[in-house]
Amino acid sequence: MPRTAEHAFKTIESDLSGNAPFAARAVLMFGVEGYLVDHYERVVKDKYVSSGAEAVDCSRVYWNAGDVAGTVSDIVAACDTLPMVSTCRVVLVRVSAGDEKSLGQADARPLAAYAESIPETTVLVVTADSAPKNSALYKAIAAHGRVYEFDRLNRPDLVAFIRGRFKRAGVHAPPEVVSEIIGVSGYLDREPRSDLFLLGSDVANIAAHARGGRDVAVGRGESEERADHAAAGARGEGAPCVVTMADVVACMGTSMETDVFAMLDAVSAGRKGDSIELLRNITARGENAFGLLALLTGQFEIMLGYRELKDRRIPMGEIMKTLGVKSEFRLKKAAGFADRYRAERIAELLHKLYGVERDIKSGLYGERLALTMFVAGM
Repeated sequence: MPRTAEHAFKTIESDLSGNAPFAARAVLMFGVEGYLVDHYERVVKDKYVSSGAEAVDCSRVYWNAGDVAGTVSDIVAACDTLPMVSTCRVVLVRVSAGDEKSLGQADARPLAAYAESIPETTVLVVTADSAPKNSALYKAIAAHGRVYEFDRLNRPDLVAFIRGRFKRAGVHAPPEVVSEIIGVSGYLDREPRSDLFLLGSDVANIAAHARGGRDVAVGRGESEERADHAAAGARGEGAPCVVTMADVVACMGTSMETDVFAMLDAVSAGRKGDSIELLRNITARGENAFGLLALLTGQFEIMLGYRELKDRRIPMGEIMKTLGVKSEFRLKKAAGFADRYRAERIAELLHKLYGVERDIKSGLYGERLALTMFVAGM
């Protein structure tokens, strides 16, 4: 099967859509996103095995790397058994982590040959963490069935995953909240700290927290709340349950971006001691100093652009478009600080920020001292 840029979950969703029979008799699913492997194994099983008939029309075989020939014999026997009440018999083969190399053994080749002629009454599903792409079995399933390699999700697909989970839980999460969840989870970090199993659990916990005695999010725009109340009232429903940043913080902690916003809020409110304490907490967590600098610099650049455009009486919508800011939450945070200062002062602070990076890289000041001096001088 030729590879495309499309993620495997979209491909299998398309392949399984509608009521038409699945074209593949043999399926291989593997990849770093074990959540998706497990999920679509269930989806395929549920598509063909009638409810209540799993005991008679679904077989599960665990791949035995120590007896590949015996395992292949068991798989073939299961596949040759006719279904009793379901559309198809589904044979699920699970390859444990570390046993994938045995898929390429000579004793596995009979299964590769069998993959070309699996009965139309059977769907064979092989799942693993990884698969040797040069093995005869991999090539046979790729040629005569379907291979789905589930890589990590990109940001748009991850956003859709989170929003979908919240929707099924009966709550709504604004874009800035979804972005915060992604940032805190570390899913998109260069060295990821989460996967869909963990993220799905976090989303479930946040949804449960949001439903725990609060209907409308704190800090949302008044007009947005009124619109939601009106829509809910027209449907005869109560006020919608909306996830807030407070729910995320309560269940997951905070991201560096949220801490930066809090630090700037403290500065603009004249609580410089609090802002320095927040900075100390960020650095104590071992956060990268240059990552923090990049966040601060980006926020000050937005603040300067916002202040200059606002002084020219440009509407907020146009300001967002001009600055290329996609998060209204982030722009509102920038506005809250920028509205307290003249454009010249913000430009001066931005220039100092550029100097902080230079001072650290030159060795003039240590990371923590240089950052603390900047915050104290704001």
